[in-house]
Amino acid sequence: MFFIFFLVTAVILFGVLIATAYLTFLVRHSNHSNKNKEKKHEVKTLAVLGSGGHTTEMLGLIKESREVGQSYISSIFSTIYATYFAFEVVYRNRPDLVLLNGPGTCIPIAFAAAFFDLIRISDTTIIYEESICRVNKLSMSGAILYYSGLIDDVLVQWPGLKAKYPRCTYIGDLKTCE
Repeated sequence: MFFIFFLVTAVILFGVLIATAYLTFLVRHSNHSNKNKEKKHEVKTLAVLGSGGHTTEMLGLIKESREVGQSYISSIFSTIYATYFAFEVVYRNRPDLVLLNGPGTCIPIAFAAAFFDLIRISDTTIIYEESICRVNKLSMSGAILYYSGLIDDVLVQWPGLKAKYPRCTYIGDLKTCE
């Protein structure tokens, strides 16, 4: 009985620790002001690209969380592997800026970057750019990152998405930006 009491107490305290750390992370990233940050001449950037087009070759550098058509059950193992790989890449590079785009491949990278930022190994800004194809709602990756609070900003290309998701930043159509 004494052992169970200490086990339950340890689990509760661990939960409080995790919740406090997460809330601290959210508060730290709730202010997007750069007034107090020292200006850097160089910014280490890590970009995670979606598959297709010219980015197919880049996927050789990034382990995918889930292949197209892969079952959700078997994707658990590939996601665990991708998360391990993401932690290794983010720790080795310690980027100042992480730019995310597209598929579930970006989730483990965002999680790893947020984790190392949380424990103060790096000071990372994480930005997710939603596809122009997403007119009415965020993609699954975008929604996960938006609602989890792991990222600093979500960039959307449609004013309707900005209205529906107020914490997003409307940037317009990237194809017409010059």
